[in-house]
Amino acid sequence: MSELYGGLSALKDGTFTFDEVLLYYTDMPLSAFVFETMINKKKEGKNMARIMNQPTVDLRGFTPEALRKIKSITNVATVILPEDMPDGFSEAYMQIKKMNIAGEIRVPDSAQFFNGDVTLTRNDVTNDSVIMCNGMAFVSDIPEDMNVRMIINGTLIKSESAFITVTSINGTKVEVSDDVKPVKGKAQLTFDKNFADNIEKKTILVACGKIYISDDVTEEMLSEKQVKFVSVGKIIARRELHGYIQANSDAVGKVLTAEKAKKTEKKKLFRWK
Repeated sequence: MSELYGGLSALKDGTFTFDEVLLYYTDMPLSAFVFETMINKKKEGKNMARIMNQPTVDLRGFTPEALRKIKSITNVATVILPEDMPDGFSEAYMQIKKMNIAGEIRVPDSAQFFNGDVTLTRNDVTNDSVIMCNGMAFVSDIPEDMNVRMIINGTLIKSESAFITVTSINGTKVEVSDDVKPVKGKAQLTFDKNFADNIEKKTILVACGKIYISDDVTEEMLSEKQVKFVSVGKIIARRELHGYIQANSDAVGKVLTAEKAKKTEKKKLFRWK
């Protein structure tokens, strides 16, 4: 049995053979191209493919014949189906075994897809558009009459001027005022005195992992700059700052001291030994 980790290059390079495929494919939604590449590497007569543990599975562009090669779809937040299903698509899809699917949504082929961190305004979208974001999206200045729909897998930061319809979300939605300035980190973000001195007021710090607040940062600095936090993971800071952080944060796993965070990591390592 083969297990895949990684992106499109791992599927393209021809190094994998398949009996039964388990997909742990986290960097973008599973698409028709990825699936067809995967299927072409399978030997004839072997077991059908199973799709598992995906944030999003995009079945637009799949033929009924390709769908019939899928045995099951399990542990998926959102399955994306074509808005206009071709002949035989619905019947083939109904034959797939499904477990733990949070939602299904029908989306036109014209929908735009963004992977990673993205900032969107009226200049980046069109009227009646459907936007799919896999990662972190900051959305502002989109008029209501543009009729924009969004599908989010990750974190959505929506300003007051963003009149959008969130059709589906697997993650967190945060609403902020129009004068908030986002500062985005990747896996983690470190906030120190020098950082605090160089940001504008009403800055929101965003990270998909941890946020570290250095010991040289005081509550007075945070209050003066009106800093807010959005973190999918932990926020690590001195205990004296915990009250401010908890009152000015969204989507936070836990607020911990450095000592507590180290103990938590040691316990995780111990469990894996």
